[in-house]
Amino acid sequence: MKSSTLLLASCLALLVLPAMADDKDIDARAASIRQTACQTCHGPDGNSGDPKVPRLNGQLAPYIFSRLHSMRYPVREAPRAIHNMGSVAPELQTKVIAAIANYYAGQAPMADGHAHDGLARAGEKIYKNGAGPVPACQGCHGVQGQGSDKAPRLAGQHGEYLVMTMQAFAMGIRVSEPMNRHVWQMPAEQMKAVAAYLAGSHD
Repeated sequence: MKSSTLLLASCLALLVLPAMADDKDIDARAASIRQTACQTCHGPDGNSGDPKVPRLNGQLAPYIFSRLHSMRYPVREAPRAIHNMGSVAPELQTKVIAAIANYYAGQAPMADGHAHDGLARAGEKIYKNGAGPVPACQGCHGVQGQGSDKAPRLAGQHGEYLVMTMQAFAMGIRVSEPMNRHVWQMPAEQMKAVAAYLAGSHD
């Protein structure tokens, strides 16, 4: 009986030790993926220099996690995102995704990206008060565009990327409720105005 118990304990130890080793290695693996894949488009600290690629620095960790996880099963994602991320995200383990999300969330976000002149003033009104069937964006994304538990940070994001994303939601190319309902009647000029307000002087 004792020998059987010892054998079972030994087998369980063999199963647990690799898992413990994996946990210790998560941050190193996440760092390697960031350096070899993520930073090519998003920059080393997530501050993308390409206006069509989203900034990740200071983004909320739960949002980054959900997007990367969604890329594993990209039926709800826009074709452009699938093309760029489809070869990377499906290979990521859940713990690695969490480590990557935490890293970018810990980077300094862009400073106040709100512009208050020209087109941006119109965008500010839409963002804070809504326009016709379009509800106020701040209801989900926060008064300053800082994001919430329901929606990503938008302040300081690339204006061009924001417009592209709103267009994708409006056309149903990217599926995410309630955004599809909120922007499908939104004219192009309103999209540009909101994007100009949120991007501010950073673009």
